[in-house]
Amino acid sequence: MVIGINCGHTLEGSGMGAVGVIRESEHTRLVGNILMKMLTDAGVSVVNCTVDRAASQEAYLEKTVKIANQSSLDLFISIHFNASKEHRAQGTEVYTYEGKKHSVATSICTHLEKLGFSNRGVKDGSGLYVIRRTKAKALLIEVCFCDSERDVELYERMGAQETVAHVIYEAIRETMLEKGKKTECEKERFMKLVGKTACEDWRERRIVLPSVVIAQAIKESAWGTSELARKANALFGIKKNGWGGRIYVKDALEQNVDGSYYTVEQTQWRAYDSWEESVLDHNTYIAERSTDGGRTLRYAPVIGCTDYTLAARYLQECGYATAQGYAESLIHDYIEKYELMKFDR
Repeated sequence: MVIGINCGHTLEGSGMGAVGVIRESEHTRLVGNILMKMLTDAGVSVVNCTVDRAASQEAYLEKTVKIANQSSLDLFISIHFNASKEHRAQGTEVYTYEGKKHSVATSICTHLEKLGFSNRGVKDGSGLYVIRRTKAKALLIEVCFCDSERDVELYERMGAQETVAHVIYEAIRETMLEKGKKTECEKERFMKLVGKTACEDWRERRIVLPSVVIAQAIKESAWGTSELARKANALFGIKKNGWGGRIYVKDALEQNVDGSYYTVEQTQWRAYDSWEESVLDHNTYIAERSTDGGRTLRYAPVIGCTDYTLAARYLQECGYATAQGYAESLIHDYIEKYELMKFDR
């Protein structure tokens, strides 16, 4: 589980938060830092997406999203304290893309409501930059109104940042971490299934190191749960590129060099009869892919490489993925976290 935490707004200047009875920028960090420690202590990989200073509000938002999108996050949370023009509004709310009532979002609202805050519910945050542009499931939490004397009095009386961080953590634990524990056996089965084919092919053809193949399969198919994995038996996002077999059509999300994303509609992807076939074709693709009629192999440095860190970085350097941070994610989020190097022995 990888969760990105953004302590909302900059500390000063452009992008600074609201100032009411308390300062928003100060308390987003008080809450966020405690929450990050609690998650880390629970074994969650935490990415700090906080930006303390920026040249402009736009630059602050862009930096925040860039940090989030460089990592393979399961969830992105931006922590805020609200404010209103009349300084009369009260309560807590959570913003999601299209107002989707994710279990973790509704749970956060419910937990904060139990502390005494008015529950304003889950709202449509599609117009918010960090919600719209972050690749992972994204939540923006408005803990309470920092310009409401009633809300701030309640916030301080019930334990301020310590209590708020705790209830947010509890909501995440109940809806995501406990659920994740139940799938550990499924993850182990997935690694063994892909690993079996990857190891056999490595011994026979020495193309891509098994640990790297397994990490790619996990990352690109979300442990075999992605649309391509379920409907096309495709564990890797390999486009048609001269493929003569079955194809599956779905939009592709690509990343620009500046970190922003764009969609390529009706993209044709390779489809297979089994996951085993997908693994073998992935390795064949790496071994044979050329852009000049076969004179130069595009992934030559990857082929036969016995160092997983180098193999992963060569993949990205040779243009396998547009996502920034792809190689480092393979290395740290999957190979080292799940000790996939054991499949290389």
